[in-house]
Amino acid sequence: MLKTISFTLAASFAASAAAQGSARPDPADPKAPAPAQPYESAFKDYRPYADPGIARWRESNEEAGRLGGHMGHMPKSSAAADKSAPKAPAKVGHGGHK
Repeated sequence: MLKTISFTLAASFAASAAAQGSARPDPADPKAPAPAQPYESAFKDYRPYADPGIARWRESNEEAGRLGGHMGHMPKSSAAADKSAPKAPAKVGHGGHK
C-alpha cells in the first residue's frame, strides 16, 4: 500500500512539473525576446469634420416659435405664472441685513 501511495504522489509531482511551461526570460535582460505587438493606428476610427448644413432663417424662426422661445427661454404662458409668486423685497445692496 505504501508503495502505491508513494508512486501516485511521485507521478503527480512529475506530471505537474512537466506541465509547467519554460522559464520566463529575465525582464531586466535587454536581449531577452519579447512578444511582437500588433500595430494599431490611433487614427483608425477617425472621421473628418463635416460642416453641418446651413438652416434657412425662416424655418429656424418658426421652430423657435413652436418650441416657445430661443435657446430654452421660458414660454410666455409660464411667465404669467411667475407673476403670482411672492416677490422678494426690493432692497438693494446690504440694506436687508439685520
